[in-house]
Amino acid sequence: MAGQYPSPLAHLQAGALSGVSTVILFQPLDLLKTRVQQKIINPGTLGTLNLKKRNVPGTSIFFYILYLTRRTLGSLDSQVSENPQSKLHTTLSNIFSGAFSRAAAGFVLMPATVLKVRYESSYYNFTGILPALKSIYATRGIRGFFDGAVSTAIRDAPYAGIYFAIYESTKRFGRSVSLHYNLHLPEPVITATSGMIGGITASYITQPFDVVKTRMQIKPDVYHNVMQSFKKIYREEGIYGFFRGISLRILRKGIQASISFSLYEWATAKN
Repeated sequence: MAGQYPSPLAHLQAGALSGVSTVILFQPLDLLKTRVQQKIINPGTLGTLNLKKRNVPGTSIFFYILYLTRRTLGSLDSQVSENPQSKLHTTLSNIFSGAFSRAAAGFVLMPATVLKVRYESSYYNFTGILPALKSIYATRGIRGFFDGAVSTAIRDAPYAGIYFAIYESTKRFGRSVSLHYNLHLPEPVITATSGMIGGITASYITQPFDVVKTRMQIKPDVYHNVMQSFKKIYREEGIYGFFRGISLRILRKGIQASISFSLYEWATAKN
């Protein structure tokens, strides 16, 4: 994200490109993760829900809000001063920007997220989007479209904040090493590596909240709120219960983060 940023529209377009690409590549892994976290592995159909309706606008909104937040906080410049206060300001700005952007985008797309998780789960046998929408509304009302919203925010905000801060710091470090040792590392290599490191690290840290979020959205009548869900999972499954699907999530998030930000940076650089 070096240099001057292009127009806000370019960030929406770049986010859309990133969203389309990653959802096509990683939807099967996301489905498997959901099945594993619900404690039932069903090898049936991998689902036909067109998730571009959720992921594309979600990614676009995230990158757009991220751009606006970073511009407001003054952390867009890639050249960070060696002054410790400047580095601290930039790091804190990146953490807040990532966390706020993901939480805001997640709230806007929460109804689609609930629909996605219910559709992927083998607890339900929805035949289409409209029947799923009717079922959720009939059983839970409008509130049903926001089941797991708190746990999602608790998971996504820290994930995005941790991820983005690590991503930017690792990217600066990679550029510095490349320049210092005259390695001439291609920018896509630095970006992709930084994205993977940030994605894997943040995924491990926030994994328990991902499990809680999935359970609350699949069976809100059993998993009522965040604290009750944490206690229930720990009591019945122990620590292991919070790390169901961790390998699938690490694999998906690591590669997805690498590709997502690489495509985003490439697309914005072209504008």
